[in-house]
Amino acid sequence: MSAITKQTSIKKGFGTAILSDKVTDHANDPFVVKKVNKAFETLKKVG
Repeated sequence: MSAITKQTSIKKGFGTAILSDKVTDHANDPFVVKKVNKAFETLKKVG
């Protein structure tokens, strides 16, 4: 599935941006969940 994108000519920061109306959510991504759980465990240890 391709997203509709448009490139901007406004240059802020490091270059041009690609704007898209279809941004996916990574909240249930297994990689992200694993990293978040590891971060919680680290915070429990460190305080």
